[in-house]
Amino acid sequence: MKTSKLIEKNFCSDSRQLKKNDVFFDLISNTKKNNPYLQDVIRKKPFLIITKKKINYKNILIVKDVKKIYFFLIKKKFNDIPKNLYAVTGTNGKTSVASFFHQMYMLNNLPCANIGTLGYYYNNKSKKNNLTTPDNIDILRFLNFINKNKINNAIVEASSHGLHQGRLSGLKFKGVVFTNFSRDHLDYHKSMKSYLKAKLILFRENLKQNSKVICDKKIKKIIKGNDIKKKYNFILQSKNKNTLKLIGSKPQGSKTQIKLNYKNSIYNILVNFIGNFQIENLFHAIMLAISSGLKVEKILKILPLLKPIKGRLNIFKNKNKIICLDYAHTPDGLEKTINTLKDHFKKRVNIVFGCGGNRDKGKRMKMGRIVNKLCKNIVVTDDNPRHEDAKKITKQIYNFIRRGQIINNRKKAINIAIKNTSSEEVLLVAGKGHENYQIIKDKKVYFSDQREIIKNL
Repeated sequence: MKTSKLIEKNFCSDSRQLKKNDVFFDLISNTKKNNPYLQDVIRKKPFLIITKKKINYKNILIVKDVKKIYFFLIKKKFNDIPKNLYAVTGTNGKTSVASFFHQMYMLNNLPCANIGTLGYYYNNKSKKNNLTTPDNIDILRFLNFINKNKINNAIVEASSHGLHQGRLSGLKFKGVVFTNFSRDHLDYHKSMKSYLKAKLILFRENLKQNSKVICDKKIKKIIKGNDIKKKYNFILQSKNKNTLKLIGSKPQGSKTQIKLNYKNSIYNILVNFIGNFQIENLFHAIMLAISSGLKVEKILKILPLLKPIKGRLNIFKNKNKIICLDYAHTPDGLEKTINTLKDHFKKRVNIVFGCGGNRDKGKRMKMGRIVNKLCKNIVVTDDNPRHEDAKKITKQIYNFIRRGQIINNRKKAINIAIKNTSSEEVLLVAGKGHENYQIIKDKKVYFSDQREIIKNL
């Protein structure tokens, strides 16, 4: 069958989204003997099923490697994509860096797109997405769409899952930010070594020689110490080499004053973010924007207009209470967020938090100990229990705290924690951030931390 005829059809690799006369790629057959969803696929009467196994269907194409054919054909189908592609990876901060970069372009009236946790953003429009890094075909389809609409700049969040599963296969990035590296996703990767190996796929396969890499000295050492043959143009937070230097920052309540040096002139700029790690994310985004060709003068002008993203260190106040909503769901992220609130508001920190079910169970001990050490009033509650018993999860966390309360109803937990927070304290509601659901078994049940905070205030 001619390639030209195939690429006219709609491609699909998810049986739930399959429609009649689509070309279906049986990616499961690449690694497993049987695809449990194949009868559903056949029932929907696709134009062609590309598979590794012999099946009872009139139109099939049996190949040795379905994934290889899949990547080849979707790249042919969606070959017109923007030339200026950028990526951001790391354990924490990906969404913030991508959003800040996108906002810098938009505030300078330059076309730009952003693909990641919060969805697809193109210019001032957006649509939802269920994965930090969407499937390869969805990314290429979107990049093809924005290219047709004359958007030639895009930034993509590169998660370890997405990299390991080949969702960024075939894409080449002009520049990349590697924010940080700490414990996460060990339910999937099993070890920190495997987790790092997944991250480094971006550098082995998606970057060209002399591509620009924005990171700190620690990350540079990790990259260079892992036998990656290519040479990169590393851009570090250095007081000697960079065109623009971040020379200081000072908390100002729910904002931060940053001090920048540009051509030996000092700029004191008040930005709408709190926390050293958010200022680091902002600086990473600034350096990526400069390396992409955006002029420093244009960036400096719009910095006070940048907005924090939903669910990341969002501050809610009334006359005598301060509540912070944050996505912190890793030990490192949680510790940094708690310390940030202490630094900015000079108050004791109370907390509502939990850990997800069917995920890295080792985090429960680490996060429990961090909270026990740093927080005053503690409420342990549900956070996406999935197929685990929610009460068992909260009890496991509580075993490493032994004070405070377990309240398995998250709505009630937030309500009680807000009531018990005085004017001398800050309450952190952690773990869910922008999410407006609880995952219970296989269902997403509507629930919004933000809504509950606003209602109780």
